[in-house]
Amino acid sequence: MRTAAVLIFVAAAVFASPEEDMSRVIDAVYRADGETILNCLSYENQEALATVISMVRLVPEQVSEQLREQLDVQLSSGEVASLTGEEMISVIVDSPFFKREIPSSRDMISCDSHTMHGDTAYVFITIVNEDSVYSYPMMLQDGSWKISRSFF
Repeated sequence: MRTAAVLIFVAAAVFASPEEDMSRVIDAVYRADGETILNCLSYENQEALATVISMVRLVPEQVSEQLREQLDVQLSSGEVASLTGEEMISVIVDSPFFKREIPSSRDMISCDSHTMHGDTAYVFITIVNEDSVYSYPMMLQDGSWKISRSFF
């Protein structure tokens, strides 16, 4: 029993908390930092994004038009065809549409608490002037808490 308590203490000291890792994601969203966001996605989400990127390369003209219509992003089909996963994330979170959907200031969002069960957790987020509390599932992978909800 003492060994388990020591291991839990060491793990808590080594690994960031789910709130800290979710705050890192939110900060990255406001910087349109696709690399950080990508690294904060679970491996399953990263694989799903790689699949999306492969599909985008098959129909770049259609994706270019969808980005224009849905996100107000102006990219040529050639630019779309060459996007990496990190770049696609940056394009999405830096789009005029996305920016209209999130609070205007990072200070309006807070990661208040979490529940944890082993290597999974839910982080609870509040937004100033909103009554709702949003929960995001996360999982511990390689010492970091990663977003486990489907990103796309």
